[in-house]
Amino acid sequence: MNQVNTEELPEVVDQRILAGWRLSEWADRILEYAGVGVTLVDRLGRCVYYNQWAKDHLDRKPGYIGDEIHNRHRRAITNPRFDAMLKLFEEGRMEPVRYVARPYGKTTILVTVSPIYVEGELVGYSQIVLLKDEVEALCQRFNASGRESFEREMLPDSTPSNDD
Repeated sequence: MNQVNTEELPEVVDQRILAGWRLSEWADRILEYAGVGVTLVDRLGRCVYYNQWAKDHLDRKPGYIGDEIHNRHRRAITNPRFDAMLKLFEEGRMEPVRYVARPYGKTTILVTVSPIYVEGELVGYSQIVLLKDEVEALCQRFNASGRESFEREMLPDSTPSNDD
C-alpha cells in the first residue's frame, strides 16, 4: 500500500474535520458507543469486530471473530444475496446498501452495509444495524409531541421550545 496523504482524505478536502486532527484518534470509541449495532467484516468476509450493542441486541458471540460471515447466516438464500451485495462493492459501488431483515424470527432490523476503503483499496465492509421497533417508537413519539417529549425527558428543568 502507498503512504496515505492526509491532505487528500475526503474529510480534509471537504473541510469536515478540524485541521490536523485524525478521526482514528476517536474512531474505536465512536463505534463502541454509537447506540447502533456495528459489525466490521474484512474483504475475505471474516468478522473482525462487533460492538457491545451488537452483542447485546444481535446474535454476536466471541466465536464469530475471525469466522466467515457465511457460516453465521441461517437461511440458505442469505449467502447468495450477501455475495451479490459484496460483488457490487468489489465492482466499485461506493453507496451503502440498505435493507430490512428478520434474521432472528421476530426481531426486524434495518441494515446498512458500506464498503471500507483505505488508501483507495477496498479492505472490508461495515454493517450498521438499527432495531425497527426502536426507530418506529421514536418516530411515533416525535409525531405525537414533537421535541416536547424529548425535552421533558432529557431536559426536565427547561421549558420546551417551539422553534422546530
